[in-house]
Amino acid sequence: MVGLDSGAPAPGPLRHAASEAVLRNAMLHIVSVWSYPPMSTEERMLTTASAVEAETAERVAGIVGELMTEQPYRDLSAEVEVTQGAPANLLIAAAEDADLLVVGRSDGARVRHAVLGSVASKCVRHASGPVMVVPPAEGPVTATADDAERSEILVGIDGSEPAQRAMSWALAEAGLRGASVRAVYCWEEPMLLGGDLMMALPNPAVLERDAEAALNEWLSAADVPDGVTLTGATQRGNPGHALLDAIDDADLVVVGSRGLGGFKGLMLGSVARRVAHLAPCSVVVIS
Repeated sequence: MVGLDSGAPAPGPLRHAASEAVLRNAMLHIVSVWSYPPMSTEERMLTTASAVEAETAERVAGIVGELMTEQPYRDLSAEVEVTQGAPANLLIAAAEDADLLVVGRSDGARVRHAVLGSVASKCVRHASGPVMVVPPAEGPVTATADDAERSEILVGIDGSEPAQRAMSWALAEAGLRGASVRAVYCWEEPMLLGGDLMMALPNPAVLERDAEAALNEWLSAADVPDGVTLTGATQRGNPGHALLDAIDDADLVVVGSRGLGGFKGLMLGSVARRVAHLAPCSVVVIS
C-alpha cells in the first residue's frame, strides 16, 4: 500500500510501492488524501468538497495511468482510493492488513527541521506492519528479480526482538529481489560515570570480541533463502551513526522500530528515527 501525494512533482513512493507489488505478485492499494487548498474566504464558499475531490481524483488517475504504461507495471493490478481526512491516520488504518506501507520523506532542503515529515513520522511510529520511507528523488527498485542488477540490503541487528524481525524481513525481501544481505551489529563503549557510580570499563577488545560472537550467532541461526548471500560485520560507535556510515552502496536499509536501548512505551527508537531521517536510500522500519 502507498500514500500518494497527488501534488508531488515526482511520485517516488508510488514507483517503489508498484515495484514491491510486482515482486510479490500482489494488488497495489493506492491512497490519496485530499484537503482544501489555500484559498480566500470567497473562493472557499464557492468550492465544494466534491469539486476538490474530483480534481484530486483526476490528478491521481493521470499519475497512476502514466505509471501503468511503463513495461514493469503493465500487468499490475491496482485499486485507487481518494478520500479526505488526516493523512497519517487514514494510511495507518488502511494499511492494517497490508504487507508493506510505503510513504515519502520530506525534502530536507525545503523542510529543514522536519526531514522525515509529519505523515511519514506518524506512520512509522504507529503502523502495525512494515513501513518503507522513500527519500526524495530516489529511483525505484527494479520491478523483477530476473533482470535486476545484484543489489544489497543492509540490516541493523542488536539482539532485540524487533531486530530479529528486521533480519527475517530483510532476508525474505532479498529472496524476492535477488539481492544479498549485509547484517551490521553495532556496539559502543559504555558511558563513563563519575562519583559513586565510577566503575571499571570493559576493555574495547573484549567488547568487540563479544559483538563478533553475537553477530556470528545471528548469522548461524538465520534462515537464508536459496540464492541469497548473507554476510555480516561489526561496527563500533553509536548505532544510529554507525548504521548510516555502513550504508555504502546498499539499496535498502532495514531496522527494527526499537532496539535494546529503547524505553518501554517508546514507539520509535532513536536509531530507527535517525536512520529513517537521514539515510540516502529507502529505509524499512519493522515494528
